[in-house]
Amino acid sequence: MPSSTANAASITSSIISSSNQWGNVAALSFTASLAQLLGKTTLVGKLLGAPVTAMALTFVLSSVGWIPTLSSSTWTWNTLLPPGGSPASTFLQGVSLTLATPLLLLGTSIRGKALRQCGSLLGSFVIASLGTLAGASLAFSLGIQQALITSLPGQDGIKIAAALLAKNIGGGLNYMAVVSCLNASPESIAAGLCVDNVMALVYFPLVSMMASKYEDVSDADRGEEEVDTKEDSSNVESNDLSPIESLSHAFTLAAVLTALGQFLNSNLHHLTSLMGKSSASNASPLNLSLPITTLLAVIFSTYYPPNIFLSPTSSNDKDSRSNNIAKAGETLGTSLLYLFFATAGAPGWLLKDSIQQSFPAIASFLIILYGVHGAVLWGTKKLVDTCIKDSGSVWKNVVAPQRLLVGSSAAIGGPATAAALAKSFNWESLLTPSLLVGNVGYAVATFIGLLFYGVHR
Repeated sequence: MPSSTANAASITSSIISSSNQWGNVAALSFTASLAQLLGKTTLVGKLLGAPVTAMALTFVLSSVGWIPTLSSSTWTWNTLLPPGGSPASTFLQGVSLTLATPLLLLGTSIRGKALRQCGSLLGSFVIASLGTLAGASLAFSLGIQQALITSLPGQDGIKIAAALLAKNIGGGLNYMAVVSCLNASPESIAAGLCVDNVMALVYFPLVSMMASKYEDVSDADRGEEEVDTKEDSSNVESNDLSPIESLSHAFTLAAVLTALGQFLNSNLHHLTSLMGKSSASNASPLNLSLPITTLLAVIFSTYYPPNIFLSPTSSNDKDSRSNNIAKAGETLGTSLLYLFFATAGAPGWLLKDSIQQSFPAIASFLIILYGVHGAVLWGTKKLVDTCIKDSGSVWKNVVAPQRLLVGSSAAIGGPATAAALAKSFNWESLLTPSLLVGNVGYAVATFIGLLFYGVHR
């Protein structure tokens, strides 16, 4: 096979044309599924993670000519997917992210027992999130902002920084919500994801190495967490919905919340007019439909009455818990996120220059962010250990190494990553709370990222 440079020069077409909608949908869906398998079974896949593996696969399929065809007595190398993307990939990218946002938030509740069940881990997560915010702010105060602006087109540098801040408080869902709201270019979006995952290759093994030194937490606060977890597992309603009903209801809720978010976003100009603000600006308006949908999903999951039609929670006389609708939403939402990451690599070779040019600036920003994040966690623990001698203090529970590590993982990687860390080291008392604090991150991180952008743009 010829070199990649020769490939780029000799590619004349793709096997699946840009106008073949279902061909592109099938290829992108297959890539998303294959990436999940490779992410579990191969060394490279485990290092990159399934989302980046999906993006890398579609990048290769739309950039590298590896299928020979004979045309006009000469051999040419064709890509499988159309270089530069296709209308189908653009459509899938929008739909997958738009629906994944409310689906993943159906099990999020930020009041009452849900917060109490987090126990001291909620404090650890808040410290970790403040460390991420402090790192991003310090990076900008040191001049990284200008480097980001010059290495990425337009104002994308600040947009990607805000999205990375959101990602490292919530998760990939928040990253995509911020870049969608701020209308960042596909090239910049892919560059930010690639560099962040390179940083994660250092962060997650380091956290696992530190976590291996500790047993499960063994303080008074653990009792509350364990009791709550046992209550959740014992209070199983006998009338749980069937899988078909759960999936159908979850999709219905996502569609309704999305439609309502789109409607409110389209009518924001009426609000700005009532406030006396002129809309005659040359700057493109923010697309706030995803943040509005996020807010609606959190409000719905928190306050919608349990045990009625379309409710994502079930309850008895003592407490409430997420039901099969919320679990179905998590399943559907996660599968759509994988599909989204597959579409992120569809532009193919167009991403190469953007990633190369922006890598130093984005990497510098993330090195400072991660470094300050860790320093805040370490400094808080040292300060509490020095100032508070009572081993039963709430603050002692908050800065327990196990909770700080899980809280950090919930901020940097999201609820699934935090739960995986707790499970891999048999920290059973932190398993359910890790998922809950991760969902809190999902609920607030998008708004923190947008606020950061508003301050620094």
